[in-house]
Amino acid sequence: MVLLAILNGALAVYATPITDRFDPTEYILLSKSFLGQATDVNLAHRSPLFSIILAGLMLLLKPPMLYKVMVCIHYVLIAFTSWMVYRLFQRVFSAKWLAMLTAVLFNVSFATITFANLIQTEILTVFLVVLSLVILVKIDDFGKRGQYFALGVVVGLISLARFSAVPIVFTFFVLLLIVLLRQKAPAREWVFSIGTFFVPYLLLVNAWCLYNKNHFGFYGLFPRSSGQTVSRNITVASIRPEYQVSEENKPVLAIFLKARENYLKESPVNSKMDKFGISADFYGGYNIYLVAVPDLRRHFGLPASAGEYELSQKLSGFYQEISKQNQAFVLKFRFISLLYSFKVSESGLLPAEFGKINLNILPGFFFKIYGLAFVGISLFVFFAFFYFIASSIRNGWNFDFTLLTMFFVVFSFWGINFAFVTAVDANRFKFPAEPFIFGLFVYYITQIVHRLTLRFRPPRHRHQTAVQ
Repeated sequence: MVLLAILNGALAVYATPITDRFDPTEYILLSKSFLGQATDVNLAHRSPLFSIILAGLMLLLKPPMLYKVMVCIHYVLIAFTSWMVYRLFQRVFSAKWLAMLTAVLFNVSFATITFANLIQTEILTVFLVVLSLVILVKIDDFGKRGQYFALGVVVGLISLARFSAVPIVFTFFVLLLIVLLRQKAPAREWVFSIGTFFVPYLLLVNAWCLYNKNHFGFYGLFPRSSGQTVSRNITVASIRPEYQVSEENKPVLAIFLKARENYLKESPVNSKMDKFGISADFYGGYNIYLVAVPDLRRHFGLPASAGEYELSQKLSGFYQEISKQNQAFVLKFRFISLLYSFKVSESGLLPAEFGKINLNILPGFFFKIYGLAFVGISLFVFFAFFYFIASSIRNGWNFDFTLLTMFFVVFSFWGINFAFVTAVDANRFKFPAEPFIFGLFVYYITQIVHRLTLRFRPPRHRHQTAVQ
């Protein structure tokens, strides 16, 4: 822990907070709205937990000190997250240095450092996800009722920290069932334990739903922005001239088609994926939406301050009509989103105008190597899962529970990207699973090394135990 404290202390001192790249602007605006300050846009689509914490700091501090303190808090969370990763992997490694290597790999990854320097929710989310697994393995060890309650609280906070992580509650539900099965608990214990988990979770989630009801007029965690359970951006990207819509929605279709034409004309996407003819659809949904927004506001008679929520209400019927015609398009991009999940969540390289700050001090080839290495690591872990399942079945269905939980979490985030077609955001949305991706990679690499060592070692030495 001393090493992690020194490492993150140094990173925090050097860091320059970034407030004008990615999503920090909206998280900051949401924080101000919690304090009663009027904002120009409706931010009902933003997850609230990070902004609530930031709003608390706003009562005590002002920029730029506010943002520097928030970055320092991020590095404190990273230190504790890395420590928890270390303790989790101590359960599967016989050598402590391998568990520490796993923690440090996550701690110094370019994505972790980049998100730590951004005023947005990723670091808080990954801390809560790792904490939830720590609690879960404690439940497997001891099965105390208070631990079920604590897990429900933490998973509820995950849902409020990152809306894209909401489906993770089903992962923990399944894992808790596995725990109860492993403990051979009686039926009554199943009911009370699962109930103890869901009560705090539902209280937290419904508290925010009530807030939305009182402030935005809808009861839910977030407003639905399309007529299907996929991202709004993919729905917009799928729009084509041949689609048929009602007379009422024909002007809306024309606005989106015009926006698409202007986007392709003024901002052509240069990507290696162009050879497959998918780059404009993959990257263009959000940009096409932004181009269309002014015309959509005028069409619906909305003020310039109208945000995504107000527009989503007006566009709901249109999106539903589109969703009935774009299923082939959506299916294709489900698989593309899954593949994009294997990409590094953030390389860390900032645009040149930011100057030599943060990771920009590093040579450019570092980022290319890091990006390629992470793709290889992710693919390795993907195939390692099937080896894990097969070997566990061969051993009489004897699964290592700690490894199982990690695989569940990693595949859950990959699965979320597949199910909801998060497309260009898929790489970023899976960031909370990255500590386990690094750890599982290290674990199975050591397993391969161990097997090769035994295979090529002289027979008289094969009985010696190698590091696992």
